[in-house]
Order: sequence, then structure tokens, then C-alpha cells
Amino acid sequence: MSITAFPWPQIIVSGFALGSFYALVALGFSLIFGVTRAFNLAHGEMIVLASYLAFVLWKFCQVPFYLTLPVCLLALGLLTLPLYLLLRRLKEPYALNTLVVTFGLALLLQNLMLVLFSADYRLLNSGLSSFTIPGLGLTFSWNQVVLLLLSLLATAGVHLGLHHTFLGKALRATIQDQEAAQISGINVKSMSLIAFGLGGMLIGLAGPLYGQNMYLYPLAGAEATLIAIILTIFAGVGRIRALLLGGWLLGLMESAAILTVGSKWRELVSAAVLLILLYFRPQGISFRKPG
Repeated sequence: MSITAFPWPQIIVSGFALGSFYALVALGFSLIFGVTRAFNLAHGEMIVLASYLAFVLWKFCQVPFYLTLPVCLLALGLLTLPLYLLLRRLKEPYALNTLVVTFGLALLLQNLMLVLFSADYRLLNSGLSSFTIPGLGLTFSWNQVVLLLLSLLATAGVHLGLHHTFLGKALRATIQDQEAAQISGINVKSMSLIAFGLGGMLIGLAGPLYGQNMYLYPLAGAEATLIAIILTIFAGVGRIRALLLGGWLLGLMESAAILTVGSKWRELVSAAVLLILLYFRPQGISFRKPG
């Protein structure tokens, strides 16, 4: 089959749905890092943990998929608070110490999930079917539509909250300059706690969506962490619109790779994007004005 015979509209829709989800995955990472300067290498494992929680609720407790979303959202929001209390006790060099601690946490969560759920691949079944657009003959999954809508709604909600509420403006000020924010009367420690809680809730929302659209296994978190780092480097800390743009670009590239050369090239695309970004942006993650 020639490349021109591929359903490019399907690639575009799949790419935008996947890219919107990638932006949601990166948003929690970027928010926590921006406010607290904590580099959470266990970010992806926490998303996978939320996926397994949704899987257990759906498979063994007969909870409908959509009711697992608020449960995971609240559970991961609370679960990140002990991590915040642990990281705030670390001494300088703070960034390096957070890398070490969260890398250890990632290994711990991987092995815990391996013991509890084995290495078998699992998938959450939301019960949604596919639909075909009349006249075009293109088939799409309702899962993609749900993924796109929920990811965009969550991202838009955080964006509006950061720009149109007092708490959001305080968080943005802390991202831009912690010392200036503290001088202005903002409680930086409280902002850090709120950022961890909000970031955890975003992780909890991403978890069930991940399990619904991708195969779930204990080592899947490394890819999610890589995506969060890629998009944060691309956008800079706190720039939500740039995160969304980067997510769409990465999602379109991966969707095109999957439908043209096969799914085995998907991870290679992400790794290549990271290397290219680091080549052109050797400074790595930058702190720019949140947008």
C-alpha cells in the first residue's frame, strides 16, 4: 500500500487525541516542577498506578469506567502529599536529590505493580464501540473522542484557573520567581503543597485514560515520564498552550509513524524528538513566563 493510500484524516484525528492526552500527562509534571523544582522521575509510574487502580475497580468491583475517574483523581491527589512531605526534607543540591529519591520511588512502584499484577498486558474496557463517518468510510473509536474531550477539558480548566483566579496567579508567580513571590506575601510552601495536590489529581485523571487507550503493564511508566520531560523541555515550565502544541505535534508524528511503518517505531519517534530538542535546546527545561 502506498503512503498516499493511508487515511490521513484518521491519522490527524488520532494524532490530536493522543497529543491532547500527552499534554495532560505533561501538565502535572510541569506544574509540580515549576512550583517546587522537584524533578519527579516516578511521574509515569504514578500514572500507571492510577491505571491499575481503575482496572481493579472496573474488573473486580464492577465500577463503571467513568466512575473510576473521580476515584483515581482524588486517590492520586492524596497520594502525592506524602511524596511532597518527603521531598521538602531534602537538602541541597535539591534538584539532584529529588532525582535520586523519585528514581528510587519509580523502581519501588514498578516492582510493587509487578508483584501485584504480574507482567501481563491488560486493557480497560469502557464498553464504547467505534463509529464510521458516512460518505468517508473512516472508522474512529469513541475512546479517542473521550480521550480528546477529557484531556482538553482538564487542560483548559487548569489554564483558566491559573489565569483567572487568585490562587492560580499565586502559583504562576511562584513558577516565575520564588523569591519575588515570597517577598510579595505569597506562602511558597503552601503553593508547593497545592501544586503537588493538583499535579497528583491530573495524574489520577490521566491514569484511567491511559489504561483505556493503551496496554497496561508495570514498566509502562517510563514512556509516560519521557513524554512529560520532552514536552516540558519543548514548552518551558508553566506554558500550557505550548505544552498542548507540543503534545499535538508529538501525537501527530507518532500516529503517522504507527500507520505508515508500524507501532514498533512509536517509542523511537519519542526518543528521536527528545534528542533533537536537547540538541537545539541544550539548556534543557527553561523557566519562561507561563502562558
